[in-house]
Amino acid sequence: MASSERLQRRGMPELPETRSGLRSLPAWAISLIFHCTLVVTLGALWTAGPRGTGESRDRPVGVAMVYEAAGGEAYRLTESSGNSSAAASSPATAVVESSLPDSVGDVFSSAEQSLLAGLLPGDSSAAGNAAAAAGGIGLADGGGAIGGSRNAPKTKTTVFGIEGEGSRFVYVFDRSASMNGGGGAPLAAAKRELSASIESLGEAQQFQIIFYNETPLPFGGLTSQGPQILRGVDASKREALRFVRNIVAEGSTQHIDALRMALAMGPDVVFFLTDADLPALSVRQISDLQTRASRSGAAIHTIQFGSGGKSSAGGWIEVLALGTGGQYRYVDISKL
Repeated sequence: MASSERLQRRGMPELPETRSGLRSLPAWAISLIFHCTLVVTLGALWTAGPRGTGESRDRPVGVAMVYEAAGGEAYRLTESSGNSSAAASSPATAVVESSLPDSVGDVFSSAEQSLLAGLLPGDSSAAGNAAAAAGGIGLADGGGAIGGSRNAPKTKTTVFGIEGEGSRFVYVFDRSASMNGGGGAPLAAAKRELSASIESLGEAQQFQIIFYNETPLPFGGLTSQGPQILRGVDASKREALRFVRNIVAEGSTQHIDALRMALAMGPDVVFFLTDADLPALSVRQISDLQTRASRSGAAIHTIQFGSGGKSSAGGWIEVLALGTGGQYRYVDISKL
């Protein structure tokens, strides 16, 4: 009896009640579910994110150039897309190109581009090169940084009867082969007038001489910064007169680079002499020169050599002068 009671008391204990949910799962199963969920979520985010530039997979990359031209700023977009025809077919590019001059050279001549390239680090190709030194940079101070002072007292000097007043004078004279016509009379007369004008300047005034044919040739040589404007001291004038005497006429004619070089020095007066109305400057080139002259308040006086009496207006040579407040004169070389 006692034995039976002891067996009943030692009956099997009840198992604890199990609970449903994650706690009933093994640890490895929970880790597997978590990492699978993480991978799926990251994959969904990756595929849903934007790529490239939206619907357009390939978009051209380019450089926009802005430069000053007559009438305001003009822009040029140079695209560097993998498709070389992209720029030609783009309507936006077509609109931009329509605002440019007849050629980029109308505003940036090859000479100016060479000068700018020479001023960049690692390039000294502009040194000693006449075309490379033909400036055309519009300077905020009117060219005062290139040399000389803008506070010098003013004086008056004449070339072929045209009187110019100022303190900074730049002479731009044609020395192309045609100036040898008539037994060299045109060049000889030009040298006489130029020499007399230089000698009339005082020590307080500044000057520069640019003879040109297809390229400009300034007095004193060329540097990567362009020609320097010089004081009218006796030593400078003696050297200048020697430079004038040694000039010979040869080559063809290209006006624009020499005129831009002169205006880059911020003169008060430019005396421009030529016997060639061809090649004629375009309307845009003339407007560009007049804009450059206005920055320093320069007057461009023009002298045109010709054979026989003048039968018509002076064309672009006269227009250039009048548009800057300058004077124009026609000289019959048969009477020199």
